[in-house]
Amino acid sequence: MNFIDLAILSEKRRDILLLIEKKPGNFEEIENLLDISSASLRFHIKKLLDSGFLEKEGGEYKLSGIAIPIIENMKGFLDSLTFFEENMDYWKKQDLNPVPDFLLRRLEELGRFELIESDTAHMFEIPPEIMENLRMSEEISVFFSCLHPKILFLYSEFAKKGLKLSLCVTEPIAEKLFNDFPAETEKIMEAENTKLFVCSRNVNLPIFVVTDWFMATGLFLNSGKLSSQFIICSGDGALRWGRELYRHYEGVSKLYKPSSASP
Repeated sequence: MNFIDLAILSEKRRDILLLIEKKPGNFEEIENLLDISSASLRFHIKKLLDSGFLEKEGGEYKLSGIAIPIIENMKGFLDSLTFFEENMDYWKKQDLNPVPDFLLRRLEELGRFELIESDTAHMFEIPPEIMENLRMSEEISVFFSCLHPKILFLYSEFAKKGLKLSLCVTEPIAEKLFNDFPAETEKIMEAENTKLFVCSRNVNLPIFVVTDWFMATGLFLNSGKLSSQFIICSGDGALRWGRELYRHYEGVSKLYKPSSASP
């Protein structure tokens, strides 16, 4: 029997290992915490002892040295499975090409998130859930390759309040900002705590925002249409993941300096 059969495919043995990984215990303690008969528990523990996954010391079962890294990786695998299974209908429709591979492999770090539906009657309005979180934030980083009708006025308001604001846009959006909305764009750029980065790459990421409070993004569908759903999440893992995504695109962009020619 190989390690996959022993530790992953058997739900009972997987539960035993994950329980002991949290806290080593004796037979009675394990039996009391798991929904399993004594005979079944003895059978599975013997399998795990024989395979070298478990060791017995002073009447208590604990993970062996070789089992510790295996179980740690197994937990990551199980977290990924759970993450995608809970939201499979959403993820299979989304174009994830804008997410770099090193973050795509860690997508489960987003954890639990809320899906916000933007119906056609309000497609030109920023969802109230996002607006509420933006107004509670003090540091805001935004990437966008689609220009929302209200976005300039919103970030102009934030810039006036002295919030730390970092904008990263594609070259076509930068041209549109300076050519079609010069007054509002200049107001944003004049703010002391505002930076604008211009990305020369063709990035198919409609809008992405990460703050000290939350993270949210909208994506394109695999069909090429703009998704009507937004992800919003606020866990520590999601914020770290979001900051890495923003830094990735900031790193392949140029800082715009007001003294230089407009893009």
